[in-house]
Amino acid sequence: MSQHLIHGGLPADMTPYRLKQLLLQARVALGLSSGALKYLEFAIDNCQPSDFQQGRICAIWYSLERLTAAFRLSKRQIGRIEAELVDAGLIKRTYPERKSRSGDRVDGVIKRAAGINLAPLIERAEYIRLLVSRQMQADEDRERLREHIQGLFRQIRDLDNADADEAATCILPRRRPNELSDIKKMQEVAEALEAVLADFSAVGGQPEMTVESDENVRLNMNEEKKNKTRIAEKPREGSRLSTSPAHARLLAGAKLGEYIDLYACGAPPDWQAVTRAAHDRAYELGVSSRLWRERCIQLGEARTALCLIVADRNSQRDGPFGRKNAAASFAGMARQEARKIAVLDGLVGELTHALLRSGGNL
Repeated sequence: MSQHLIHGGLPADMTPYRLKQLLLQARVALGLSSGALKYLEFAIDNCQPSDFQQGRICAIWYSLERLTAAFRLSKRQIGRIEAELVDAGLIKRTYPERKSRSGDRVDGVIKRAAGINLAPLIERAEYIRLLVSRQMQADEDRERLREHIQGLFRQIRDLDNADADEAATCILPRRRPNELSDIKKMQEVAEALEAVLADFSAVGGQPEMTVESDENVRLNMNEEKKNKTRIAEKPREGSRLSTSPAHARLLAGAKLGEYIDLYACGAPPDWQAVTRAAHDRAYELGVSSRLWRERCIQLGEARTALCLIVADRNSQRDGPFGRKNAAASFAGMARQEARKIAVLDGLVGELTHALLRSGGNL
């Protein structure tokens, strides 16, 4: 027994040819295989334009033998394609099981069709067009974001600051926004680069006294101030560091905590275990070896490890202290510490209180 399945017609401004184009553009969004797409194109081509009008039956009833010859596929493969399209809600089988396919067309109008009915596809034509529109908009958004990210890299490079370049590279190591396709990830990269640009632009506008500058040395005639400047540039392993290795272990996230325990060999952790574990975790997060060495020389290994511990843990948090990119957060935090902008002690204190309030779970 055959079924008469009519449809509401294609949108007034859409032709069967345009429907085929939309299917091609929306194939990925619809989750269709290339074989399923070719099958739909074949079915549309083998219907008449009038079949797509409101109140008509739009169907084909070619035998499996005819279809296997047309597609150069086996009957089993044709069956799988048709099953895929049924599951996708784009066609309907209207012939009795184990019966041959058949149909009648009278004066160009299908009166009976026991075969493959395209009514579900026609009814979803507007939805398919919406999918394509969304995809086009998303493609435009991706392209704008790529251009924006590329522009941010140029602006950061124009700062002529090695630390800024290092922080930017931590965010996107290959500096190739064309390799990104996920919009959410691209937005995160753009936000992180904007933060780096704002941070270093602000720092670049402030004068700095550095011991390496011949001009600053000549201008600084006060011997006591010169000595203080030189002393401040030395590694500050013990200057403000009151955090114990055990405390550092409590602050560490799950992965870094495992590394610390591994290096501690079952004993209470010491700073050597903490710093070695932090170095391994830094490599995983994308922090370059050069940046790590420089910060260990400037800040001391323990304080550099603490910066990494806080950055890593905060990347796993939400809220005002949450950070999306642990490597970029570490680069910024360590940079401020190197510039004697004390941020680490406050962040360690905040993180400690947050862990106490939450019972150790953030």
